[in-house]
Amino acid sequence: MFNFKENISLAVNGLRSNKMRALLTMLGIIIGISSVITIVTVGDSMTKSITDVFNDMGANSVQLYIIDRPDENGNTNWSRPYQAEDYISDEMIDQFLEAFGDRIACWAVSESVGPGQAINGHNKADGRIQGVNANALGINNIDIIAGHDLNEREVSGEKSVAVISDKFVEDLFPGLPVHEALGKEIKLQLSQGTYTFTVVGVYQYEVSGMAAMMGAGSVTTNVFVPMGVAKDMIRDTDSVTNVTDGYYAMQIKGNEKVTDSKAFTEEIDNYFNNKLYRSNKYVMVRAESMDSMIGEMTSSLDMIKLAISIIAAISLLVGGIGVMNIMLVSVTERTREIGTRKALGAKNIAIRVQFIVESMIICLFGGVIGVILGTTLGRLGSTLLGAPGWPSVSIVLIAVGFSMGIGVFFGYYPANKAAKLDPIEALRYE
Repeated sequence: MFNFKENISLAVNGLRSNKMRALLTMLGIIIGISSVITIVTVGDSMTKSITDVFNDMGANSVQLYIIDRPDENGNTNWSRPYQAEDYISDEMIDQFLEAFGDRIACWAVSESVGPGQAINGHNKADGRIQGVNANALGINNIDIIAGHDLNEREVSGEKSVAVISDKFVEDLFPGLPVHEALGKEIKLQLSQGTYTFTVVGVYQYEVSGMAAMMGAGSVTTNVFVPMGVAKDMIRDTDSVTNVTDGYYAMQIKGNEKVTDSKAFTEEIDNYFNNKLYRSNKYVMVRAESMDSMIGEMTSSLDMIKLAISIIAAISLLVGGIGVMNIMLVSVTERTREIGTRKALGAKNIAIRVQFIVESMIICLFGGVIGVILGTTLGRLGSTLLGAPGWPSVSIVLIAVGFSMGIGVFFGYYPANKAAKLDPIEALRYE
């Protein structure tokens, strides 16, 4: 009845004889397929990158922060500034640790001072000064490779000590082994003055994002100092008139005794709100587990990825219309050929299949080119985000299958028109 191999050969020969027209016809398919694959690849990379960051904090990690408390009518006074008594105080933390200490592996509060720069001759190192409590770095799985984390004696005594990154050591003391940086003094220049710290620890800096793509150049890493020292540095800033002793947020990591992170999070939330913040009419505490934050973030990214993919897929519709248009032109150009084939006994279904196959071949080639282009752009985009990735096999197969489906859908009308041509009228066509 009809020969697929022959139809494919005819379709390929037709594309070869009209290369530019074929390429322009495929353009909408190429753009649509490549856009969808790029977006999905980059979206999956972002999701994986963010999930990895949260997972590094641990499944039993809880983020605690203060929010405005709604009144009995559900209204919130957004204009009211936070007062000193609204923040999480050291006394609250002590009470909390007394009640939950047997289930807590570590906890952390932080205070950002701002960017600074250390200079050693011609060498410079940029650092972002962060005030932290004792043994706080373990909560984010920061790996101390020389020396130690800030301890209780250093933090409570407000010693001028710091934990810096190996990248900071490399920039400031090129060629110096990290363990030899211990005990060295560094002078950090900030807008409010110059401060001297003794290095007591060095942590391994994990390269990610644009820093990974750029490879070289100045990278600003965190310099961790005792919390009290950080607050004194903030007070030295002319524009700051009041510095609270409390904290806006607190991070907690449960130990192996915590088997249900959701229940653990709810228990912490209830303890703060029903006991420590019970008398506060304006502020309450919200506790969120890493698991719930990962779920919310992943869900949001998936929705964004889907929305952008739908927009990008519109170009596939435009490409399909272009395929239909060029196939109608092809039917018109080959009217006499169709008449000759029908006069020699070709059935309507054979003519119909011939043009549908030709339409599918156009979309298949466009789909393959789109997959190659989308894979390249997706890889480049995910690399820029610091989490290089490839498109999944399933999305590639779906993309190619979808492009061929477009060929069938938009090629059927021209093919059906060709099949219904009257052979006598077709042979008379000039």
